[in-house]
Amino acid sequence: MRRMVRRVAVSIAVVAGVMIPAHAALAFTDVPSSYWDYTAITYMAQTHTWMQDYGTSLFQPTTYETRELYARSLVQMYAPDEPIDPSIVIKDLPATDPFYRYANVSIKLGWMPLFTNGNWAPTKAIKTDATDRGIVSAMGSLGDAIKGLAAIHEDDGDVYTVGTYFPYIQLAHWLGLHYNHGDETLDLNILSQVKRDEIAYTLWMAQTVPSWEIGDAADFDHISLPALTSSDKQRHDVTQYALNQLGFPYIWGGEWNVASPTGYCCGSQPQGGMDCSGFAWWVMKKNEANYNAAQYHPAYAGWSLPERVSHDMAKGTVSQIKFGSLKVGDIMFFATDGGTSWSDVDHVGIYLGNNWMIHSSGSGDGPDLESVASGSYYNDIFVYGRRLIGVSDNPIHHPVDVLAGDGPREGGERRR
Repeated sequence: MRRMVRRVAVSIAVVAGVMIPAHAALAFTDVPSSYWDYTAITYMAQTHTWMQDYGTSLFQPTTYETRELYARSLVQMYAPDEPIDPSIVIKDLPATDPFYRYANVSIKLGWMPLFTNGNWAPTKAIKTDATDRGIVSAMGSLGDAIKGLAAIHEDDGDVYTVGTYFPYIQLAHWLGLHYNHGDETLDLNILSQVKRDEIAYTLWMAQTVPSWEIGDAADFDHISLPALTSSDKQRHDVTQYALNQLGFPYIWGGEWNVASPTGYCCGSQPQGGMDCSGFAWWVMKKNEANYNAAQYHPAYAGWSLPERVSHDMAKGTVSQIKFGSLKVGDIMFFATDGGTSWSDVDHVGIYLGNNWMIHSSGSGDGPDLESVASGSYYNDIFVYGRRLIGVSDNPIHHPVDVLAGDGPREGGERRR
């Protein structure tokens, strides 16, 4: 099971500079050593000269990466000797184009397929969802996890509806291939156009992910959630809606899928995304206290959840649910310091059943699925659960009134 904080381990590598051979350092004038992914850019562009698209002095980190450049990176990294498929016709890219081979191979291998109109849009900026599909597919050894996520279902065979990109988004977030920015205006949403600095970070992380972490992705090879009867429709609808939220970034204080609306009562956020308790609000809360996320999940009205941050949600719990008694849709509280009191709680997720939860974490940079089975990190730090569906578990005391983003930064760093 995952025991190490991957992001911390990577930070140590960055500080130590172990990934960059000292004898061949590049000096991009537009990438100072203080740049947020200086190490990734320097490593990728010096190890792979084909990323020196603008020469050896300029990297142009904030220029949007084109699809043809990204395809070249993937093919050069993962399939440099793969022959083209001459039967593939790309309407908007002639076979004489220097990028044709990279496009052809990426189509052939299913990394970056043609659009339905037969075009491939080689010079268009690549978006986050296509970036995730390309890198997760190209990394190899994740095929079973991709299939398992695409077929997520209940024990009786009923399937949940997920989009084409769902497996790739999940795995990219789970593997930490997206950077969680301090300046959250820079975080990537699912349809963001991706800049070259973000591409360098994603490729670097993909190349340095430990083999045991790829092995741990086998958790996703088969995902079966509890069978729910017609009387459990609300729990099914909650699960479906929660799964639909993959692709939003982790935004501290975030609780909307867009920037905070004008006149919002409780603070603001720069773009769509959620922190851990904001995600619980977004999925579970009814329309109350000038917050109406419920308008976005009309299949169910939601439930009263007066508190905003995780430790106050835990404090407001009337009946503490033990792990073995959790039901689909219960919210789960965690204490990363190993504490057992509500005051120790600094993370919250939503239980999906059969030892799975969904949560928004800083290490995953947004909502993703996580195993909470015995022996997992989150199982080890679980404190107790709270039931909203089918009961009235509101605090018997006056709830703590906390505005969005107040209190300690939370997020539940993943131990791997």
